[in-house]
Amino acid sequence: MLDESFALSPTALDEVRFETVVDALHAHAARIPDHDLFTFLPDGDEAEPSLTFSMLDTRARAVAASLRAQVEPGSRALLLFMPGQDFVVAYFGCLYAGVVAVPAYLPHPAQRARGLLRLAGIAEDAQPAAILTTSAIQAAIETTARSIPELQETAWLAVDEIPDAGGAGWSAPAPDPDSLAFLQYTSGSTGQPKGVMVTHRNLAHNTDLIRTSLGLDHSTVVVGWLPPYHDMGLISMIVAPAMLGIHSVSMPTVAFLQNPVRWLRAISKYRGTLSAAPNFAFDLCTRKVSEEDRATLDLSSWAVATNGAEPVRAESMKRFSAAFASCGFRPETIIPVYGLAESTLLVSGAPIEQPWIFRSFDESELEEGVARIVPQDSPNARVLVSCGISRTLDVAIVDPKRHTRCAPGEVGEIWVAGESVAVGYWQRPDLSREAFEATPSDGGQGPYMRTGDLGFRTEDGLFVCGRIKDVIIVGGRNHYPHDIERTAESAHSAIRPGCVAAFGVTTDGEESVVVAAELRPGAAAGEDRSESEAVANAVRHAVAQEHRLTARDVVLLPAGTLPKTSSGKLQRGETRKEYLTGRSPWNAQR
Repeated sequence: MLDESFALSPTALDEVRFETVVDALHAHAARIPDHDLFTFLPDGDEAEPSLTFSMLDTRARAVAASLRAQVEPGSRALLLFMPGQDFVVAYFGCLYAGVVAVPAYLPHPAQRARGLLRLAGIAEDAQPAAILTTSAIQAAIETTARSIPELQETAWLAVDEIPDAGGAGWSAPAPDPDSLAFLQYTSGSTGQPKGVMVTHRNLAHNTDLIRTSLGLDHSTVVVGWLPPYHDMGLISMIVAPAMLGIHSVSMPTVAFLQNPVRWLRAISKYRGTLSAAPNFAFDLCTRKVSEEDRATLDLSSWAVATNGAEPVRAESMKRFSAAFASCGFRPETIIPVYGLAESTLLVSGAPIEQPWIFRSFDESELEEGVARIVPQDSPNARVLVSCGISRTLDVAIVDPKRHTRCAPGEVGEIWVAGESVAVGYWQRPDLSREAFEATPSDGGQGPYMRTGDLGFRTEDGLFVCGRIKDVIIVGGRNHYPHDIERTAESAHSAIRPGCVAAFGVTTDGEESVVVAAELRPGAAAGEDRSESEAVANAVRHAVAQEHRLTARDVVLLPAGTLPKTSSGKLQRGETRKEYLTGRSPWNAQR
C-alpha cells in the first residue's frame, strides 16, 4: 500500500499501477487533494459543489469508522441510494472498512412491488449486516423494507448524518487484493438475482484494461448518466475515475431520459473526453435533440464514446455521427465494446485498425453457426459490428455443447479467462463451478468463465450474436431476438423505438415466436381496434418476410409496460413470464 506522502507528476500517473482502489484514492488525496473527482448534476443541468479527492477520502473514513463500530470486516452492507455523491461516499466507506458493498436499485414508487421483490431476493442472498442510505430514504422506506425478513434486524446508517470528523485519526487498513470488494447483482432477468463476487484485484485489473484499451490518461474527463448500482456505471463512472485520478461528471438516468440533450450539454460544458452508453441512447439523441439544441453544442472534446451493454447497431452509429457532425462529433469517436459483470466490466473493445468495423453476414448461415461475409445489399444480409479485441484477457469461442474450440468464423459461446474475471457467484458453489471453471475438452489453458453469449471471431475482432438462453429455435434454425425486434420496430411508425421484445414459447412441443411491442404515447393504435390490427399485421408481415417466421402472437402494449433493467436493457425472460401468466395489462392487449 502507498502511504499518504506519496506524490508523482501528472505525466508519471500513466505508469503507476495500484493494487487496490483504496491505495489509489489514498495516493490521489495526498497528491491532488483539491482536484475535482465527482461532480453531480441532480437535475441534469445545475451542478452541486464537487467532491474533491481529499473530501471523498475524509468522508469515506468517517463512514468506515461508523460502519466498523457496528459490523465485522467481510460483512455485507446493502447500499440504497438515489444516484449522487452520498452513494459514492458510502461505496468507498465500505471499501475502506473492509466491508463488502452491495449496491442495489432503490425501488421506484411506480414499480414498488417489482422493486421490493428484487430487493428481497438480494437481501435473502447477501444477508447484509447493515444498510447504508440517506436519512430521507431511510424515513421513506425503512418500515416497508423491514417487511423483508432478512432486513428486520439489520442496522441502518444514514451517511448524510455521519460527521466528517467522525473518521479523524481512523486509518483504513490496506485491503488484501484478493479479498471481496463488492457484490454486483445481475439483472435477474432469467431468475433469482445472482451476486457476482468482485475482488479488489479484479477492479484494479479491469480499470487498467479500460485505461489501455481506450487510451485514457490524466487529462480524461468522464461524463455520463449510467446508474451507479449497475456495473457499467459503477466501474466507468466511479471506480475508474477514483483509481486513475480523473474527473467524473454524472447525472441521474431519469434526467437524461427526460431530456437527452442534457447528456450532450454536459459533455460540451465540462469538455468531456470519455462517455459510455448503450446503443439506445445514441438513437434517442438522434431522434430527440433538436437542430436548435445542436447549434449550442461543442462535442469536439469527445474522444471516446463507448457503445455497449446491448447489441451495437451500425445504423445507429451512422445516424448519430451524421446528426452531430456539425457539433464537432467525429465518427471515429465511437468504440463498440463487449463486457459483463462476471468480468468486472470490460472484456474487449480495443480498436484493431479503425475505431469500429461492421460487416454483413449471411443470416441463414449464421443460423447454422457459420459466419460468411456477403455484400451489404444481399437479401439475407445481417449487419454485425466488431467489438474489437481484448488486450489482456483470453477470449475463446467454444462449442457450448461439446466444449471444443471453434475455428475463426464459427459461432460458439464466448469464454473469458484472466484477472478481470470474478471469483464466482455469492453462495452459489454449484453454479459458480459451472460458469467460472469451464475447460475446453480439446486442451488449452483454463479455467474459463462461460458468458452465456454467442459470438465468433475473425481478423476483424469479436462479433457478438446474442444470448444462448434468448435464442429462439424454430424448425431447427436459430433466431436471435434482437434481429426480430429490430424488424418489428421498423414495421410501423406507431411502435415505440427500443421497446420491442421477442421471445419463444412452446406449444405442443414446438417453439414459436411472440413479439411484444410498446406503442408510442398517444398512438391511435392503442385505442382503435382496426388500427391495432393494422400495426400487428405490419409486424407479422415484416417478420415473415425478413426472417421466414410466423409470429404466433403480436402483443401491443402501453408505453412503459415492458420489464427493463435499471440500465434500460430489456428483460426478455421476465417479459415471457408476464406474457404466459397473462396478467394486466397483457391480457387486455391480446
